Order: sequence, then C-alpha cells, then structure tokens
Amino acid sequence: MVAVDPGLPPGERIRLYRRRAGLTQEQCAQLKGCTVSAWRKWESGQRQVTAFADWIAIARILRVRDLYRLTGMPVGVLPEDPPEHASVPAIRAAMVSFDPRPRDEPDVPGLAAAVRAAWDVWQRSRPFGQIGSMLPGLITEVRAAIPVVDGPPRALLLRTASMLYFLARAYTKHVGARDVSLLAADRAMAAAIKADDLDLRAAAAWNIGMILAGQGHIDVARELAHDAVAELEPVLADGPVARVSLFGALHLLRAMLFARSADEDAACAALETAAEIAERLGERNDFRTVFGPTNVGIYRTWVAVEFSRPGEAIRTAQSCDVRKLSSVERRFSYYVALAKAYCSRTEDVAAVHMLLRAERESADELALNVEVKALVRELLRRETALTRPELRPLADRTGIIH
Repeated sequence: MVAVDPGLPPGERIRLYRRRAGLTQEQCAQLKGCTVSAWRKWESGQRQVTAFADWIAIARILRVRDLYRLTGMPVGVLPEDPPEHASVPAIRAAMVSFDPRPRDEPDVPGLAAAVRAAWDVWQRSRPFGQIGSMLPGLITEVRAAIPVVDGPPRALLLRTASMLYFLARAYTKHVGARDVSLLAADRAMAAAIKADDLDLRAAAAWNIGMILAGQGHIDVARELAHDAVAELEPVLADGPVARVSLFGALHLLRAMLFARSADEDAACAALETAAEIAERLGERNDFRTVFGPTNVGIYRTWVAVEFSRPGEAIRTAQSCDVRKLSSVERRFSYYVALAKAYCSRTEDVAAVHMLLRAERESADELALNVEVKALVRELLRRETALTRPELRPLADRTGIIH
C-alpha cells in the first residue's frame, strides 16, 4: 500500500497513484476521455476535479479502491453530481415528443418575436426559472409549425427554430443537461441546413463547438470550427457585417479549443485574428455571440489562466470593462476566470471577492456552476480569518455547507 502524507493535495495524490499504476498522463487522459492538458491540470492543482463521477472514473483508471486515499477528502465533502434541474424533463420531452400538434394556425412572426424576447431576458438577467418554463412551449410550437408552414414564412420559421435551439443549447448547458444541450445544438444545425443559410450554419457550428468543448470533445470541435471558418473566409468581403462578426466569434472558439489542446501559438494567433476583427467592428451581438473587443479581452484573460499565467490574466483583465456587455453570462464567466487566477496565486481574499461579484451577476448560475463549487472547496480547504466571514456564507449558498 502506498504511504500518503495526510496533507497531500488531491492533485498530487492523483500523480502519486498514476505513477504507482505505471501509467503516463497521456494514457490516463485517453482512458478518461479528456485532454492531456486537463489531466495535467488536475495533477498540478490548476484545475479541480468538479464531479463525483469524475473521481470514480479516475479511481478506476488508477486502480484505487479507497476514494479517501485518492482524494484526501471524506466522501461527504466530495463534489456531487448535481441532481437534474427541475426544468429539464419538460424541455427534454418537448424536444423528443413524437407528434407535436399546433394549437392554432402557426403565427411565424409572433414566434420569432417570442424567441427574440426570450433571448433578451436570458442575456440581460438570466432568470433560470423563467427561461426554463418558457422553453417547452416555444419548442413545441416551433416543432409543430415546421411541417405545415411553406412559402415565404418558412425561411423566417427555420431561422427562428435555429435561434430557439441556440437558446435551448445555452440554457441546458448551464443547468447541466448535456444530452439535451447537444441535441438542441444539432437541431439548430439541421434547421440552418434546411434554410440553406451559410451564416446560420456557421452560427450553428459555433453553438455545437461550444457544447462539444464543454464535454471534452476537443478534436471534433476544432475540426468543425476550422471548416466553418474556411467556408466563411472566401465570402467575407461581399457578405453582411454579421458574417464578419461571426467569423471573429469562431476564432474565439478556436482560441479556446487550441488552449484546451495546449497549443499556445495557435491559440494566440486565433486571438489576434479575433482582436483585429473586433477592433474594426466594435461591440456586436450577431446570432447572440456577444462578439467585440470586450469579449476578446475576456477570452485573453481565460486563455492566460488556462496556460497557468494568473498574473497575466489579472493584468489583462484590468483593461476589460465588462459592465457595458449585454450578456450576464459573459460578465459571470469573466469574474469566475479572475477568481481562478487569484486562487492559483493564493490571493484568496481577492478570489472570494470575484466570486461574490459573479454571484451578483447571477445567483442562480453560481449555485449550479461546478467550477465555482470546486473553487469554493479549494478556498475552504485553506480558509483564514480574513476569508471566513464571506467564504462560509458563500459556501452555504452554493450548497457546499449545509
């Protein structure tokens, strides 16, 4: 049996047992179905294992029967796989119902307006309960309308369907329903193909790439983003501004994917291309991608964190004013990225402050976000008299302390 120092952090325990098992990081990543970069970050402590199911999988790969020896944490304080959000069953049912029937004659302009309104609510205030209750009805109405609407209104209906599925993809991703999120992204692409709309297809590729990246399918997402960029590039000069904006957003996606693959040169090159386009266009929100100089700054911050340069991430963030962004999600992600940067420098007071800012943006998301939960657990592990007064109530609100 391997002797383990009781104070050894979880990442070092993973490294210790991996070496005992005679496995390389590359082999472990392949067995886990994650990138080598993600496995390395677990071992180095730069990224926390955020789900109980992941700990189980790692334990099986490393042939460790006692989770306490691998994690250093009692089972009661290990991250839990969150229960399914209450809104998800109705959304899933609406997505897969066998024969959705229209209640009345389809009102395509009315549906388009309703989807735009739902998107506005989601980006400006992110009330999870409200959007979760709106989606099943909208999905049912759009699915029922597609078989019966022809002629000129059909193009608007297919565009509306894609935009609705983009919203369903974003919402279900944030509540942890991976199966529904991927299905919604695929449905958006199918509607875009039926509409024969290149820009809509590229936006669908961006949405699929985002969900694939979140699920660890980096290679296929990178190929998809590359293909979308290659098809847009020859027709940029003659296309609408929205197409150029989307081209920039796809480069931000590529920067993220290259960073996840530990390809720093390619990530920086993609960021620079996006930055040049953003500087030319200014702040945009075409296809709800929130592309512009501010979002490029957020991605620069995130990429610096991903490459273990927290000081650079913090310096980059100082020139980024996210208050003018229309998207709560982007502001929330920005504060969480900064919290990770401060946490990795053991500047825990600043890390807690950033998490509290994120909570002010979206308390709903804070309570659901697995990265936030992992950060809070790490901060609790080394809490001090300075962090305790705000950290303990924050941990309580995120469901870590009951």
